[in-house]
Amino acid sequence: MMDEIVGMRIGDPCPTRIMGVINLSEESFYKGSVASGDKVVERASIMVEEGADMIDVGARSTAPGVRQISVQEEKERLLPVLKDVLGVGVPISVDTQYSEIAEEALDMGACITNDVSGLKTDPRMVDVISDFKAIAILMASKEKPGDCLTFPEIKASLVDSIALAEGKGISKIIIDPGIGRWVKEKTYEYNLAIISGLERLRVLGKPILVAISRKSFIGDVLGIPDPSDRLAGTLACTAIAVHKGAHIVRTHDVKETKDVIRMAEAIRGRQIITEKGDHQVITIDYLKNPEDSVELMRSIDVTETGTRIMKEKTVSRVMLIKNVTASEALIIKQEMLARGGDAAIPMGTISGEVKRADVLIIGTILQINSLIKKLKTQSLNLPVISNLLRETLAKEQDVKYLYR
Repeated sequence: MMDEIVGMRIGDPCPTRIMGVINLSEESFYKGSVASGDKVVERASIMVEEGADMIDVGARSTAPGVRQISVQEEKERLLPVLKDVLGVGVPISVDTQYSEIAEEALDMGACITNDVSGLKTDPRMVDVISDFKAIAILMASKEKPGDCLTFPEIKASLVDSIALAEGKGISKIIIDPGIGRWVKEKTYEYNLAIISGLERLRVLGKPILVAISRKSFIGDVLGIPDPSDRLAGTLACTAIAVHKGAHIVRTHDVKETKDVIRMAEAIRGRQIITEKGDHQVITIDYLKNPEDSVELMRSIDVTETGTRIMKEKTVSRVMLIKNVTASEALIIKQEMLARGGDAAIPMGTISGEVKRADVLIIGTILQINSLIKKLKTQSLNLPVISNLLRETLAKEQDVKYLYR
């Protein structure tokens, strides 16, 4: 996946881009990011010198519990300084949910809109972006910015926003999963899960932006209440996000972030693609859940019926079952083979030399779920094994179990 946006190639084979962030809102959770007057252009210029590929300017804090300002106040903060910021030599993004502000900013020369509501706060926003042929950054949101907790919610929200944008002719779209404590229910575990599973968003076929910088979930994990002390935690999260496939990193700390990104890219390596003439073979190594394959299959026009049938065949698991009897091991292997999967058992299990064994089962989610149903009806301790396998698969979806 690769696209050209504001003169830059962005996507899997390209360098991860850096978006420097400047806040004009005194309510911002991180006071070190707030600038005003002449300091705005000075800070933007320094960020460009340090390696920022674009600058995001916002005048409204979306941190939970802060004073909400009017659209007019947001405009009065933003537009007077925007003209000078537009001269720093890189594309400028305007962080706003409101079409009235976006329209004036785009008319002045900004070329990116960063809407944390995913076009859901202001219905006219999509028309303004379309009219100006601007780039749209769409964050996962249902009813309010960042309120999506789980990956199914994030993906469904982004699919809706993308469809809305593309329906109005907007072709340059960047997606943002909405990392951060946007709503009180979005505890740190959900944010760790988003970063850990970030590659799951690649099925949507859009450049992925992450906004991690100094956010409260880092403080929750490390016990650091002051955002000014969260740089190390931010850089750790950034490295993992880039390794997992982030294409753009939005940051307060451009200089430090640049080196971290380059190391993470070096370790990540390249996606495997083999080409000859008009033909390509691409390794898809980012499907972690059967649901992830749905959008991928839709993108190649698989029917809804075919998608439903095939999705549990797209993801495999290798699972180790410990300390079963030789008889149980043989039955498990036989049942996995009958379903098209396989199982590895110790030498000597068939001859009876081994009384108890560990079994390695290899199969798709569909095959393992079928095995679970079969073992549940059998004798010995196989119903117990069936329940353990079912619980193990369930834990893969339990954010609190995985990240607490």
